[in-house]
Amino acid sequence: MTFQNWLTKQDVVIIDGSMSRLLEAQHIQTNHKLWTALALIEAPEAVYQVHKRYFDAGANIAITDSYQATVKSFAGLGYSEADAINLIKKSVQLAQQAREDSKTPQTKWIAGSIGPYGAYLSDGSEYTGNYQIDDKTMYAFHETRIKALVEAGVDLLAIETIPRLDELRVILSIIAHFDVPALASISLKDTTHMANGDSLDTFQDLVEADPNVVAYGINCTAPQAVAKTIAILAKQAKKPLLAYPNSGAIFDPISKTWSEDISTKDIFSIEAKDWHDKGAKLIGGCCCATDDDIAILAETFHN
Repeated sequence: MTFQNWLTKQDVVIIDGSMSRLLEAQHIQTNHKLWTALALIEAPEAVYQVHKRYFDAGANIAITDSYQATVKSFAGLGYSEADAINLIKKSVQLAQQAREDSKTPQTKWIAGSIGPYGAYLSDGSEYTGNYQIDDKTMYAFHETRIKALVEAGVDLLAIETIPRLDELRVILSIIAHFDVPALASISLKDTTHMANGDSLDTFQDLVEADPNVVAYGINCTAPQAVAKTIAILAKQAKKPLLAYPNSGAIFDPISKTWSEDISTKDIFSIEAKDWHDKGAKLIGGCCCATDDDIAILAETFHN
């Protein structure tokens, strides 16, 4: 069964949580320009364990550790393009192995993460879109990673934390060359605008019209913005909506850390039910969410 066919039959789909939080719990360094992708080089077993913990907690979708894994990123550490491609493919293989080894009964899918150019800059600009880059350079930046993820056998792609409409258009133009479904999610300035100020309406028009996008919504935004934003999107949505926010903590791009631990119990139970009532079908957690949170989500919707 294809992901698209399976998706149409589901009431709720559980997306996994933070890669960084569970790597840090294993004492793996993430305060680095590569962020969690450094673990693909230094601690691949830890990445595998993160995926397995999320599958064991009840996640339907594991998102690969490729958010900041690009040829340009690895080249900055002296890796060749071939080595970089192998590391990107490794991010898929680790998730695939975790799926094979997890014995929980839910259906499981692997989504290849595509982070924005701002993530490569490692300065927090995925939350502002404040970077200058032309479409041709943007295309080259994203193309090799997308091709590597598809070749490695992902079931779908997860376009994540995109702050700008022009960047999303470029990514979708690349995906058009591959027969693979995609989730598209953006970072927000407020409940009616993308992070750089582009309108939520224009984003919705683009993804509703794109044949490869099978679901869309928001990620790595504060949970307080989710219900209102999903309700706005639901008014015109013909495709499934998704939401996987962070905990509401504030990110420091210098230290690559979040401001504080915030209780997430109500976020992934009471608030998540409200998101679903407002129209979200695919629900998970982003930065600061753990496998405990995903277990709460699974229990909330499947018990």
